[in-house]
Amino acid sequence: MSAIDAYQATRNLIENSFSHLTWYEDVCTQSGFKGISQIWKEEPAWYFWLEQVKGAFLLRLHAEEPLADNQFVSLSLHYFPAAGEAAYKGLSAGEKWLLSDEKSFDRETNTPQFETYEQFVDLFVVAEIGLVIDADNQLLTLLYSSEENPTHPAGEFLDLLVNTLNFQSKQHHQRAFELQDDKVTTLFLDHSPAVFDEFIKEFQLDKNQLKQMDAVEKLEKWKRAAHIDAVCSMNGACSCEH
Repeated sequence: MSAIDAYQATRNLIENSFSHLTWYEDVCTQSGFKGISQIWKEEPAWYFWLEQVKGAFLLRLHAEEPLADNQFVSLSLHYFPAAGEAAYKGLSAGEKWLLSDEKSFDRETNTPQFETYEQFVDLFVVAEIGLVIDADNQLLTLLYSSEENPTHPAGEFLDLLVNTLNFQSKQHHQRAFELQDDKVTTLFLDHSPAVFDEFIKEFQLDKNQLKQMDAVEKLEKWKRAAHIDAVCSMNGACSCEH
């Protein structure tokens, strides 16, 4: 069984990738990346800001388990929309109240106050992201599951995440699948067919229900990110200032 530290592996994968991105100013700008800020809690968690998105994202690890010699981690993606956004209209009354309460929510950064963070972790969830990570902090499988419309800002975050991971590792998926289950759409990016087969078996997924992703333009964009030949900037000009 895996002896990989799930918390450390997740931090290494995310933080190394985005730290690498900030040293390439042109790529950083093209990706729309604005900033990342680690949340100093026991569980790995980060806030993200994108240039083209008004609100802020929270990505937090909430579950993990070994997968043969690798590690599978589940992360929740939360989105805190700005008032007036289409995403804001779909919030519950309780969620809207939290965003309006200055003691609970910092409007300047569009993120929860540190003291009230725990009030938000079960709310504002827009997607689940799963990562299979090996002992060398390499991504072997990525899954993205959401009920949200493809036009939701969560799709922008998925683009940023995949492109950044691929840019840092100089690798991309070999196969891409889609699974439709009621209102939930799950995308699978397979970097290692052998590991993906283990994943399918472990979680008892029906391979016959998996369909090849037909979003050709998006898939090609993610592949190209692994082959960007960029010149390193003299400083991390686009690193987060939050």
